Amino acid sequence: MVGLVVAYYNLPAVASFAETLAKLKEQGGLPFAFIATAFAGVILPELFKVATKDQHRLKRGELVFMFLVFGFNGLIVDTLYRLLGMLFGNENDFKTVALKVIADQSLAAPLVFMPYFVLMVLWGHHGFSVQAVRQELKKEPLFRKIWPALIVGWAFWIPALSGIYAMPQKLQFVLFLFVEAAWSLIIIHVAKSMNEAKS
Repeated sequence: MVGLVVAYYNLPAVASFAETLAKLKEQGGLPFAFIATAFAGVILPELFKVATKDQHRLKRGELVFMFLVFGFNGLIVDTLYRLLGMLFGNENDFKTVALKVIADQSLAAPLVFMPYFVLMVLWGHHGFSVQAVRQELKKEPLFRKIWPALIVGWAFWIPALSGIYAMPQKLQFVLFLFVEAAWSLIIIHVAKSMNEAKS
């Protein structure tokens, strides 16, 4: 994140790239948010795994499923960011950044994002059987399932969002995509590990 910020202010090509992405997002709206977030959350991490010869790559069906999961997450994130902008403004002063991070991580994370990801991974793990997911949640409530992922999420996203919200508006989207790519490697591993431990 620090490297990207420094490059933004010192390399015209990086600034131009960030501004181009910001324009595409503005013009493309929710469809662009869906595709860009899915690409950052699924395709980039898989390319990283290929480059590092990581054998734990997603299978074709898992790849398609997680692309959709991250894509819909992008729609939720875009909607949330617009809402937070309406509520608190888009300035990057300390108060505005703090209010956005607190609202994001105290409300959206435990009530929307973590339940969504854990339920989606759980659903996929059980062969897309709603009944199997219900049975699993009878054994262990959803709150207990999301708690480990929520702790990891707070440790990751509180500092990450503080940096993202503090950046110029044009740079925020680019930073989010890079951070989302790193986060996907973590959350998919955490959720899969939780499911495998229960199997």
